[in-house]
Amino acid sequence: MSYLRNHKLLLLIIGVLLVANIGLLYYFVFNRPSHPPKLTEQEMRDRAKEKVKNEVGLNAEQVAVYDSLRTNQFKIMKPYFKDITKSKEDFFSLIYQQDVSDSVLNAYASRIGEKQMALDVSTFRYFQSIKALCTEEQKPKMDSFIKQIVKRIINNGSRRPATDKKDRK
Repeated sequence: MSYLRNHKLLLLIIGVLLVANIGLLYYFVFNRPSHPPKLTEQEMRDRAKEKVKNEVGLNAEQVAVYDSLRTNQFKIMKPYFKDITKSKEDFFSLIYQQDVSDSVLNAYASRIGEKQMALDVSTFRYFQSIKALCTEEQKPKMDSFIKQIVKRIINNGSRRPATDKKDRK
């Protein structure tokens, strides 16, 4: 008991740390902020239409054509994404085989590259068709809008800018 009397400061520090840890545990386990619900496909579509309408200044007719082009493009892209995913799964399943030759690896990697190239060309053509909708006054705004979309595509959908390896150090 004399030990406790002589070390009141240490007991006070331990008590404060214990309360702080319990408070943090409560915050992270029970009082965690909820994430907003994921948007439905229709909500995402409506947001995209509004964004392009507001940022580029498309009229109602242009927005309708944009929406049909976008819907068609997503139908076209879906099989590409499935093919690329399947090709990558096939490629990485080779890791379970013994002595895979470089020519086999290169052949599988080339298939992935070809499918990615087809997807990128399709996306490029889609952007061309969207830009063709615009008037001469709208084209610079559309160029800026497309540039934002391309940055997101390159960053795998992230809205944050990509960081260089130099920035991480």
